[in-house]
Amino acid sequence: MKPKKRSNMSIIEQIQFNFAKAVFDRSQTQMMQYIRPSHCSAEFRFNIYRNNIIKNLSHALETTFPAIWKLIGRECAHHIASLFCQQEINLPQTNNLDEWGEKFPGFLQKNSSLKGLVYLKDIAEYEWLKYKSYRAPNFKLLNPLELKKKLERFGELRLYLNPSLNLLSSLYSLKEVVGFLENPLEGKTIDLQNIPSYAVIYRQNSQVETQWISQDLFHFITLIKNRIPLIKSYEMILENNPQFDLIMGLEFMIKNHLLWKCQRT
Repeated sequence: MKPKKRSNMSIIEQIQFNFAKAVFDRSQTQMMQYIRPSHCSAEFRFNIYRNNIIKNLSHALETTFPAIWKLIGRECAHHIASLFCQQEINLPQTNNLDEWGEKFPGFLQKNSSLKGLVYLKDIAEYEWLKYKSYRAPNFKLLNPLELKKKLERFGELRLYLNPSLNLLSSLYSLKEVVGFLENPLEGKTIDLQNIPSYAVIYRQNSQVETQWISQDLFHFITLIKNRIPLIKSYEMILENNPQFDLIMGLEFMIKNHLLWKCQRT
């Protein structure tokens, strides 16, 4: 019985698989058999593709994480990015290159040469969340009048937040670092303190905004983001801070366009 002939699609898939493997692992040579002979070796020509791919991936990281390039310098940042780009495990699990760079903050934290910059991972996480907010889908703002009407029975109310909203907490005063990067002054240094910081990151139209907020407001918005009903969220915050001002919290969310819709549970 004759063996089944492989389909063209199966062959193409195998070539694609071998190509990806060869990009990230120089010991993988199966790809070379598909490269037409020339006066230059297959390995030499494929290395041109490899270098271009790594260079483009590295450039994408610089675009997403510009603060890292500013903080550690271009030469160091390019070296770190090159190491990151050469590891296949760092590719998005979804194969969606819009998610390229998600693992970069964790990679920075594990790099021994950067261990003295304890806040670097959090700054990278901050920039990644800004990127996510920018790429989030558009949405229609909640009408404050609708919220006011439904607040009459707010015990049954569940709020839904701006789809671009992301939350970040850090053990360090990231606000000082971000302020330094956005408004660099000659001779100015970063006065990094072990003071926890809390931020809400979101998009208004095409502009990504950051608001540095209190710990209680951060936890309140986190509960709302996790779809905890409004009254339950309020009660949970009151357990730690009986002085928490619900009205001010709601006004903050309305003013900064953080609310998407509200529904009775």
